[in-house]
Amino acid sequence: MSGKRAAWIGLAAGVPVLGLVVALFDRVIGPAGEIDRYAQDILDAGLAISENLKGLEQLEQTHALATAVPDLAVAYLHKLGAV
Repeated sequence: MSGKRAAWIGLAAGVPVLGLVVALFDRVIGPAGEIDRYAQDILDAGLAISENLKGLEQLEQTHALATAVPDLAVAYLHKLGAV
């Protein structure tokens, strides 16, 4: 068998292998794209949640002030002698 003939046989055998590789690649890329879309949805939801948490520090400060009011009111009443 000559080298030229072996090269053609090798190329002929390579075409179906290339087709198989392309088909397998396509089977992997489809689910990978779907996973990427789901990951983007998760990221978008997480960012939306973080928008709702921006006022959390102010809420904590308001809670601290509101819980301090009853003690301050009682102390004030004691200072006035009303209690």
